[in-house]
Amino acid sequence: MIRILAVAVIVLVGAYFVMRTLATACAGSGCDVYIPISLLLPLLIFLVSAMTAVVAIASARGLGAWFAVLIISTALAVLGPIVALLIFKDSPDAFVATGTVLELQLAVVALAYSFYGRRAHI
Repeated sequence: MIRILAVAVIVLVGAYFVMRTLATACAGSGCDVYIPISLLLPLLIFLVSAMTAVVAIASARGLGAWFAVLIISTALAVLGPIVALLIFKDSPDAFVATGTVLELQLAVVALAYSFYGRRAHI
């Protein structure tokens, strides 16, 4: 389940950037279709990241270092974009880049745990 959720985060981030590219190239009233998608995808990314964190942390309970790394990674993924929004409120491109890195790092840490951490535990 951890791997599925982590890969889902990566796929959703990829979909967001594809959508952004398409929206940038769009002109006219037909572009209105991108508005709900541009609001929904970041929310989905955030929610799936949170679900990934909960599942990974529950699985890593009692594994010391992996548990700590997942807690730190989760804090960065949840609080980081909020702080980035406050810092980069006048620079949306910097905010998107920072938020993307903060969300993707959780997916990467969860994937690493799913391949290496659980094997040591089993």
